[in-house]
Amino acid sequence: MPPILSINNISKSYGSIQALRNVSFDVPKGSVFGILGPNGSGKTTLLGIILDVLQADSGSYAWFDG
Repeated sequence: MPPILSINNISKSYGSIQALRNVSFDVPKGSVFGILGPNGSGKTTLLGIILDVLQADSGSYAWFDG
């Protein structure tokens, strides 16, 4: 099934702290998808980037018509 969201090599740092390093994945259309991880692992940062609240240092993402 084609993706509704594609994340490609997203990286984000806050000074010397690297919150995200080369995160990549696709979310298939029609799926239920969750992001799990321990405190401080970059979940909120990734969501902020996907929602255009934060800007990634590198990488890209794309939403597709669903």
